Amino acid sequence: MRNAAATWLAASVAWLVYGLIFAEQLVNMERVAGVRVAWNEALFHSLFGLVLCWVPLTVGLVAIVQRFPLERGRLRAGIVASVLAVAAVLTARAVYVWALNPVFGFWYDVAPPFGQILSHSVRFNFMLAWLIVGVAHAWIYARNARASRLRISRLEAGLAQARLDALAAQLNPHFLFNALNSIAELIHRDADAADGMLVALSALLRRSLAHPSGHEVRVEEELVLLRHYLAIEQLRFGDRLDVRIEVQPACLDARVPALMLQPLAENAIVHGIARRRGPGTLQVDIRPFPPRLRIEVRDEGAAAAVPAASGGTGIGLDTVRGRLQCLYGEDWTLDLQTRDGLCSTVRIDLPLRVAGVPPVATRTTLLRPA
Repeated sequence: MRNAAATWLAASVAWLVYGLIFAEQLVNMERVAGVRVAWNEALFHSLFGLVLCWVPLTVGLVAIVQRFPLERGRLRAGIVASVLAVAAVLTARAVYVWALNPVFGFWYDVAPPFGQILSHSVRFNFMLAWLIVGVAHAWIYARNARASRLRISRLEAGLAQARLDALAAQLNPHFLFNALNSIAELIHRDADAADGMLVALSALLRRSLAHPSGHEVRVEEELVLLRHYLAIEQLRFGDRLDVRIEVQPACLDARVPALMLQPLAENAIVHGIARRRGPGTLQVDIRPFPPRLRIEVRDEGAAAAVPAASGGTGIGLDTVRGRLQCLYGEDWTLDLQTRDGLCSTVRIDLPLRVAGVPPVATRTTLLRPA
């Protein structure tokens, strides 16, 4: 709606300016051709002969260019659409002249057949129509470039914030206290498990700090970080936490936002399994639904010991939504479903983007407490 209003405003201003120039030329024709034209007559001719006709025609051409831009993958459709749009504009201009000439007499003393008027329209307006098409493309490309720069800026900020949020969650004093307390308890009765927890905690922190740069990473890379985090949580919760990760082989090289799976899993554990009396299962499913990639993080178990607070989905999901918006515009969905305190599911659908290396192995992984 805002873009349409801006187009109408820009077209109106441009043609009004040109109309004033044209009126001034008509008034000054007396010096060359000896024809005297008053200012009011020149302005009337300019308004009804040019502006009222060309403003809507210009808006129509811009709309066609917006719908069918000349860009990679759509070049043929853009050229065909532009040619047809120019032909329609030249015909519409001829109809305008043919219909209004008997009223105003601007163009002909006696109107010729419509075919001749159409021929004159093509002759005099062909380059003008293509000039409008070219200016429309330049305007749209400039606007898209500004939008892209803004999106990249927001994406950079979102990625930096996601890294900080992920690291802050892992360095959270409560989290570290629980992890270190579990290690202190395990070291006297199960030195191997305590050693494993220390190794997992070290690997998690190292992986977070050394996470590769970029807005998207392969699913397989995200799973490495997720497994480090879940290994610690399994040692903390013991038999209360059962983890299952099922990934279709074709998804291993699909690209997802960096540092996305760990906050989703943490949200499910903290707000789901940790609040329940009995054991629970964290299920992570990643599968292709061409042209989409579907990610589901689900926690199931006994009823919660205390009712969950109503309203709100957690800052983690808000951060994920913001980053998805920056990365994919409107081409994504995120749904949160809960069922009687027994199950909650976060489902995300993304565009299926595959890295250059094809998947080479099947990966269906079950993680269980050590």
